[in-house]
Amino acid sequence: MPESDAEMRRLLERRSPVLAALQASPARKPELVAELESSRSTVDRAIAELTEAGLVEKDGSEYAVTTAGRLALREYRAYERATDAVSSTTAFVNHLPRDAPVSTSLLEGASVTMSAAHAPDQALKPSNELFERATRMRGLAPVVLSFYPSLIAERLGEGDLTVEIIAEPDVLEALPSLPEFGTPSLSEADGLEVYESDQELPYALWIMDTPESSYAGITAYDGGGVAGVLINETDAAVQWAEDHYAQYRAEADEISTAEL
Repeated sequence: MPESDAEMRRLLERRSPVLAALQASPARKPELVAELESSRSTVDRAIAELTEAGLVEKDGSEYAVTTAGRLALREYRAYERATDAVSSTTAFVNHLPRDAPVSTSLLEGASVTMSAAHAPDQALKPSNELFERATRMRGLAPVVLSFYPSLIAERLGEGDLTVEIIAEPDVLEALPSLPEFGTPSLSEADGLEVYESDQELPYALWIMDTPESSYAGITAYDGGGVAGVLINETDAAVQWAEDHYAQYRAEADEISTAEL
């Protein structure tokens, strides 16, 4: 047996291909050699180490994964996916507050668009394109960009969209003073629900439903400007975003849009 948890993790890192092959189907050593295109000595060492660790056992002339082996491989694969997701989104998530609640469920399978110095608003293009097709949007608004109110009002005027926004008090107070607030007027738009949160919102989390799919995303800001946008349409990401959004929604107070 491995002498420590760390040794178990190192074993899984080295021998996970053999473990995965045996989980798919019990096999004899020559079959593993052919499937994995490895040498017989490599397969012999792998089987010996996995058997010693209790992850593989011999069943007649074949080797098979034990219950512990199946569980260990499942968790190791989840760890790989999670660390890959963090690695691929590091530039984005480092623009979020250090204590921001973020799950790897939101990161796995996500696409990220970062702002460029010469075209900072380009990061918003994917989310704006989604918004043009959306039938429903829910979101947290810790800040507001000047063109958002009129953009939302225009889409609401088309009659095929509903919007629910949870905003901080400072955002709500700033809305009427924005230069593009009143054309068309967001306060007169149908299909809009606005809630005020007395909590500090950690980021601009949003969920958009389109006729084809639902999407979860976060818009990250840097010094008041857009730093990047993350979008994910996996079921796990959307479910996490909906659950997280619901927590803020439950503690927010609805306000009349006429007050905007």
